[in-house]
Amino acid sequence: MSYFSGCNDLMMFTSFISAIFIILTVTFQASMAKAESPLHEFSDREELVQLAGYGEERLSTVLVTGTVLCEACLHGGTQLHAWPVSGALVNVECHTGGKWSKTSSSQAVTDEYGDFLIDLPSQVHGIPNLERTCAVRVLRLPQNSVCRPAHARKQKALELSSVGNGIRNYSAGEIKFLQVTSKPLQACTQRGSSYKQIA
Repeated sequence: MSYFSGCNDLMMFTSFISAIFIILTVTFQASMAKAESPLHEFSDREELVQLAGYGEERLSTVLVTGTVLCEACLHGGTQLHAWPVSGALVNVECHTGGKWSKTSSSQAVTDEYGDFLIDLPSQVHGIPNLERTCAVRVLRLPQNSVCRPAHARKQKALELSSVGNGIRNYSAGEIKFLQVTSKPLQACTQRGSSYKQIA
């Protein structure tokens, strides 16, 4: 055996050991990288989305409620009588002030009791004092309705009614219209709501 053949065996052995050492180092570094990143602990998209705060679960809810009524002074009586208007289209419009002013609106149709519930879009949830930036308007009454606006269509302001569990409730109260054939007799309007409050 020559001196060079012994060196050749030693070089092969050293190369083999070096290769094993490099493979172990790379494997160890890869396992450490996984252990350091908490994102690798989550197995699916839902968990990652929830962690980032963009989940399908809503963090807040803003609701606007109210009632649309028709009023009339019936048969020469002394009281205003009111009944719900079903099928009226109601709109909530919010204006954000500032240099880049934007408008956001949402609509709903009144139910058989004249009530409406509008869930505002998430882009307006962060606006402070929504009662100052949002207003409710009845856009359309049903064709078969005997009620009509007594004055030009005015917007109704919102009032914060409750806050809790990530839900803010605003109320538009009662939005009143006058029956077409009814005239606001003074004796009738003094006992009921005033004519000026009728939409």
